[in-house]
Amino acid sequence: MAINVNDAIAQLTRHTTADQKQVKFATRVALTRTGKKVEKAEVREMRDIFKSPTPYTLSSLFVRPATASNLSVEVKLKDFAAKATPAAVFLAAQLKGGTRGQKRFERALQSVGALPTGYRIVPGAAARLDAYGNLDRGQIVQILSYFKAFPEAGYKANMTAKRRAALARGTAKKQGFVYFVGRPGDRLPLGIYQRVSFARGTAIKPVMIFVRSTVYQAIFDFEYVAQQTTDQEFPGEFAQAWAEAQRTAR
Repeated sequence: MAINVNDAIAQLTRHTTADQKQVKFATRVALTRTGKKVEKAEVREMRDIFKSPTPYTLSSLFVRPATASNLSVEVKLKDFAAKATPAAVFLAAQLKGGTRGQKRFERALQSVGALPTGYRIVPGAAARLDAYGNLDRGQIVQILSYFKAFPEAGYKANMTAKRRAALARGTAKKQGFVYFVGRPGDRLPLGIYQRVSFARGTAIKPVMIFVRSTVYQAIFDFEYVAQQTTDQEFPGEFAQAWAEAQRTAR
Protein backbone atom coordinates (compact mmCIF):
# COMPACT_ATOMS: atom_id res chain seq x y z
CA MET A 1 0.00 0.00 0.00
CA ALA A 2 1.31 3.49 -0.90
CA ILE A 3 0.07 6.62 0.88
CA ASN A 4 0.74 9.82 -1.06
CA VAL A 5 1.40 12.99 0.98
CA ASN A 6 2.19 15.35 -1.92
CA ASP A 7 -1.13 17.16 -1.61
CA ALA A 8 -0.59 17.68 2.11
CA ILE A 9 2.86 19.15 1.46
CA ALA A 10 1.48 21.47 -1.21
CA GLN A 11 -1.21 22.72 1.17
CA LEU A 12 1.23 23.24 4.03
CA THR A 13 3.71 25.22 1.91
CA ARG A 14 1.28 27.19 -0.28
CA HIS A 15 1.65 30.45 1.66
CA THR A 16 5.45 30.34 1.87
CA THR A 17 8.35 30.84 -0.45
CA ALA A 18 9.27 27.22 -0.50
CA ASP A 19 12.97 26.48 -0.75
CA GLN A 20 13.21 22.99 -2.25
CA LYS A 21 16.11 22.03 -0.02
CA GLN A 22 14.08 22.91 3.06
CA VAL A 23 11.01 21.14 1.68
CA LYS A 24 13.01 17.96 1.12
CA PHE A 25 14.48 18.15 4.62
CA ALA A 26 11.06 18.67 6.20
CA THR A 27 9.53 15.91 4.09
CA ARG A 28 12.23 13.39 5.03
CA VAL A 29 11.98 14.16 8.73
CA ALA A 30 8.17 14.25 8.78
CA LEU A 31 7.84 10.98 6.86
CA THR A 32 10.19 9.15 9.21
CA ARG A 33 8.49 10.51 12.33
CA THR A 34 5.07 9.69 10.90
CA GLY A 35 6.26 6.19 10.06
CA LYS A 36 7.24 5.67 13.69
CA LYS A 37 3.78 6.81 14.76
CA VAL A 38 2.18 4.41 12.28
CA GLU A 39 4.26 1.62 13.82
CA LYS A 40 2.99 2.51 17.32
CA ALA A 41 -0.59 2.72 16.05
CA GLU A 42 -0.32 -0.76 14.47
CA VAL A 43 1.00 -2.15 17.76
CA ARG A 44 -1.96 -0.60 19.61
CA GLU A 45 -4.28 -2.17 17.05
CA MET A 46 -2.71 -5.59 17.61
CA ARG A 47 -3.17 -5.21 21.37
CA ASP A 48 -6.84 -4.37 20.79
CA ILE A 49 -7.75 -7.14 18.34
CA PHE A 50 -5.56 -10.04 19.47
CA LYS A 51 -5.97 -11.86 22.75
CA SER A 52 -2.70 -11.71 24.72
CA PRO A 53 -0.37 -11.04 21.75
CA THR A 54 3.17 -12.24 22.37
CA PRO A 55 6.17 -9.88 22.51
CA TYR A 56 7.31 -11.51 19.25
CA THR A 57 4.08 -10.43 17.55
CA LEU A 58 4.20 -6.92 19.00
CA SER A 59 7.78 -6.44 17.82
CA SER A 60 7.07 -7.73 14.34
CA LEU A 61 6.94 -4.36 12.58
CA PHE A 62 9.77 -2.85 10.57
CA VAL A 63 10.25 0.83 9.71
CA ARG A 64 12.58 1.87 6.90
CA PRO A 65 13.15 5.63 7.33
CA ALA A 66 13.11 8.14 4.53
CA THR A 67 16.44 9.37 3.16
CA ALA A 68 17.55 12.41 1.19
CA SER A 69 17.62 10.31 -1.98
CA ASN A 70 14.41 8.38 -1.26
CA LEU A 71 11.60 10.50 0.15
CA SER A 72 9.41 7.62 1.28
CA VAL A 73 9.04 5.65 4.47
CA GLU A 74 8.13 1.99 4.66
CA VAL A 75 6.22 0.39 7.54
CA LYS A 76 5.62 -3.31 7.18
CA LEU A 77 5.45 -6.62 8.95
CA LYS A 78 8.77 -8.46 8.96
CA ASP A 79 8.90 -11.10 6.25
CA PHE A 80 12.02 -12.89 7.48
CA ALA A 81 12.93 -14.61 10.73
CA ALA A 82 15.96 -16.86 11.16
CA LYS A 83 14.45 -19.38 13.59
CA ALA A 84 10.73 -18.66 13.59
CA THR A 85 7.79 -17.97 11.29
CA PRO A 86 7.88 -14.32 10.17
CA ALA A 87 4.94 -12.09 11.05
CA ALA A 88 4.02 -11.47 7.41
CA VAL A 89 3.32 -15.21 7.18
CA PHE A 90 1.65 -16.05 10.50
CA LEU A 91 -0.56 -12.93 10.42
CA ALA A 92 -1.54 -13.31 6.76
CA ALA A 93 -4.96 -14.82 7.57
CA GLN A 94 -5.73 -11.98 10.01
CA LEU A 95 -4.67 -9.39 7.43
CA LYS A 96 -6.33 -10.80 4.32
CA GLY A 97 -8.59 -13.59 5.51
CA GLY A 98 -8.25 -17.15 4.28
CA THR A 99 -6.59 -20.25 5.64
CA ARG A 100 -3.97 -20.01 8.38
CA GLY A 101 -0.59 -21.20 7.18
CA GLN A 102 1.11 -24.13 8.86
CA LYS A 103 3.43 -23.48 11.76
CA ARG A 104 6.89 -24.97 11.73
CA PHE A 105 6.09 -27.68 14.23
CA GLU A 106 2.95 -28.62 12.27
CA ARG A 107 5.00 -29.05 9.11
CA ALA A 108 7.51 -31.15 11.04
CA LEU A 109 4.81 -33.47 12.40
CA GLN A 110 3.21 -33.76 8.98
CA SER A 111 6.57 -34.69 7.45
CA VAL A 112 6.73 -37.83 9.61
CA GLY A 113 3.08 -38.74 9.10
CA ALA A 114 1.87 -37.74 12.56
CA LEU A 115 -0.33 -34.86 11.35
CA PRO A 116 -2.66 -35.56 8.39
CA THR A 117 -2.62 -33.23 5.40
CA GLY A 118 -5.16 -30.41 5.66
CA TYR A 119 -5.16 -30.30 9.47
CA ARG A 120 -3.90 -27.76 11.97
CA ILE A 121 -3.19 -28.14 15.69
CA VAL A 122 -4.92 -26.53 18.66
CA PRO A 123 -4.09 -27.14 22.35
CA GLY A 124 -5.77 -30.06 24.07
CA ALA A 125 -7.10 -29.91 27.63
CA ALA A 126 -3.85 -31.36 29.02
CA ALA A 127 -1.48 -29.19 26.98
CA ARG A 128 1.04 -27.04 28.78
CA LEU A 129 0.52 -23.40 27.80
CA ASP A 130 2.79 -20.39 28.02
CA ALA A 131 1.82 -17.02 29.49
CA TYR A 132 0.08 -16.06 26.23
CA GLY A 133 -2.11 -19.14 25.93
CA ASN A 134 0.02 -20.80 23.27
CA LEU A 135 1.43 -24.32 23.32
CA ASP A 136 4.46 -24.46 25.58
CA ARG A 137 7.68 -24.47 23.57
CA GLY A 138 9.28 -27.12 25.77
CA GLN A 139 6.40 -29.55 25.27
CA ILE A 140 6.41 -28.94 21.51
CA VAL A 141 10.12 -29.78 21.37
CA GLN A 142 9.54 -32.91 23.48
CA ILE A 143 6.76 -34.11 21.15
CA LEU A 144 8.78 -33.40 18.00
CA SER A 145 11.68 -35.30 19.53
CA TYR A 146 9.40 -38.17 20.59
CA PHE A 147 8.04 -38.61 17.05
CA LYS A 148 11.50 -38.09 15.49
CA ALA A 149 10.24 -35.04 13.61
CA PHE A 150 13.49 -33.09 13.72
CA PRO A 151 15.55 -33.20 10.51
CA GLU A 152 18.33 -35.72 10.85
CA ALA A 153 20.97 -33.56 9.19
CA GLY A 154 22.81 -31.45 11.72
CA TYR A 155 20.36 -32.07 14.55
CA LYS A 156 20.44 -34.87 17.13
CA ALA A 157 17.43 -33.98 19.27
CA ASN A 158 15.32 -36.91 18.12
CA MET A 159 14.55 -39.24 21.00
CA THR A 160 16.21 -42.62 21.14
CA ALA A 161 14.32 -45.82 21.92
CA LYS A 162 16.16 -45.93 25.25
CA ARG A 163 14.97 -42.43 26.17
CA ARG A 164 11.38 -43.23 25.19
CA ALA A 165 11.46 -46.34 27.35
CA ALA A 166 12.77 -44.27 30.28
CA LEU A 167 9.91 -41.79 29.88
CA ALA A 168 7.42 -44.66 29.85
CA ARG A 169 8.86 -46.10 33.09
CA GLY A 170 8.94 -42.79 34.92
CA THR A 171 10.76 -42.30 38.21
CA ALA A 172 9.97 -42.42 41.90
CA LYS A 173 8.90 -38.78 41.71
CA LYS A 174 7.54 -38.57 38.18
CA GLN A 175 4.85 -40.62 36.46
CA GLY A 176 5.76 -42.49 33.32
CA PHE A 177 4.01 -41.65 30.04
CA VAL A 178 3.97 -42.22 26.31
CA TYR A 179 2.69 -40.09 23.46
CA PHE A 180 0.56 -41.51 20.68
CA VAL A 181 -1.49 -40.27 17.72
CA GLY A 182 -5.06 -41.43 17.43
CA ARG A 183 -8.73 -41.10 18.24
CA PRO A 184 -9.10 -42.98 21.54
CA GLY A 185 -12.34 -44.87 21.90
CA ASP A 186 -13.52 -43.51 18.51
CA ARG A 187 -15.33 -40.72 20.35
CA LEU A 188 -12.47 -38.43 21.25
CA PRO A 189 -11.08 -36.13 18.54
CA LEU A 190 -8.05 -37.04 16.48
CA GLY A 191 -4.86 -35.75 18.01
CA ILE A 192 -1.76 -36.44 20.05
CA TYR A 193 -2.47 -37.93 23.46
CA GLN A 194 -0.40 -38.67 26.50
CA ARG A 195 -0.99 -42.01 28.24
CA VAL A 196 0.11 -41.60 31.84
CA SER A 197 0.91 -44.62 33.99
CA PHE A 198 -0.30 -44.98 37.57
CA ALA A 199 0.21 -47.70 40.14
CA ARG A 200 -3.16 -49.19 39.18
CA GLY A 201 -3.69 -48.40 35.55
CA THR A 202 -3.35 -45.56 33.05
CA ALA A 203 -5.10 -42.34 32.05
CA ILE A 204 -5.32 -40.69 28.63
CA LYS A 205 -4.82 -36.94 28.34
CA PRO A 206 -5.33 -34.86 25.15
CA VAL A 207 -2.30 -32.65 24.41
CA MET A 208 -2.70 -31.58 20.76
CA ILE A 209 -6.01 -31.77 18.91
CA PHE A 210 -6.08 -31.93 15.10
CA VAL A 211 -8.68 -29.71 13.42
CA ARG A 212 -9.39 -29.25 9.76
CA SER A 213 -8.05 -26.02 8.36
CA THR A 214 -10.66 -23.27 8.58
CA VAL A 215 -11.13 -19.99 6.72
CA TYR A 216 -10.51 -16.90 8.81
CA GLN A 217 -12.09 -13.47 8.45
CA ALA A 218 -9.68 -10.55 8.09
CA ILE A 219 -9.63 -8.65 11.40
CA PHE A 220 -6.38 -6.67 11.20
CA ASP A 221 -6.92 -3.72 8.86
CA PHE A 222 -3.29 -2.69 8.60
CA GLU A 223 -3.87 -0.33 5.68
CA TYR A 224 -6.73 1.53 7.37
CA VAL A 225 -4.68 2.12 10.51
CA ALA A 226 -1.75 3.35 8.42
CA GLN A 227 -3.92 5.71 6.37
CA GLN A 228 -5.75 7.15 9.38
CA THR A 229 -2.54 7.69 11.32
CA THR A 230 -0.83 9.35 8.37
CA ASP A 231 -3.78 11.68 7.76
CA GLN A 232 -3.81 12.70 11.42
CA GLU A 233 -0.10 12.93 12.13
CA PHE A 234 1.75 13.96 8.97
CA PRO A 235 0.56 17.59 8.76
CA GLY A 236 1.74 18.34 12.31
CA GLU A 237 5.02 16.49 11.83
CA PHE A 238 5.68 18.34 8.58
CA ALA A 239 4.89 21.72 10.13
CA GLN A 240 7.32 21.02 12.97
CA ALA A 241 10.02 19.79 10.61
CA TRP A 242 9.45 22.77 8.32
CA ALA A 243 9.95 25.13 11.24
CA GLU A 244 13.16 23.29 12.15
CA ALA A 245 14.37 23.58 8.56
CA GLN A 246 13.79 27.35 8.54
CA ARG A 247 15.54 27.82 11.92
CA THR A 248 18.61 25.93 10.77
CA ALA A 249 18.71 27.31 7.20
CA ARG A 250 22.00 28.91 6.16
